[in-house]
Amino acid sequence: MSAQPHEANIRFYSDDLLPNLQHTLAALADIETRYEMERDHLVRWAGSGEVKDRLLAELEQCYRANRERLVSRLEGLRQGIGSEPAIPRRTGH
Repeated sequence: MSAQPHEANIRFYSDDLLPNLQHTLAALADIETRYEMERDHLVRWAGSGEVKDRLLAELEQCYRANRERLVSRLEGLRQGIGSEPAIPRRTGH
């Protein structure tokens, strides 16, 4: 069965879906990489255990919040919700 000319032009995804997915996935990869680097640095740091534990907990909290926001954004894109690109928020880390 051949497609009719008007059927061949039907788009199932918006033009900005691919760039938004790429941008969001890149932001997620950046957050993952930054978290791992900062965590490794803190683990090797020779500071007091109490301060180190507090800083690691703060880092983990920021990481989880940023990651959750981006994963939610990916889910929204998957469901066709929203079209603005995800921009990672700067945290105090």
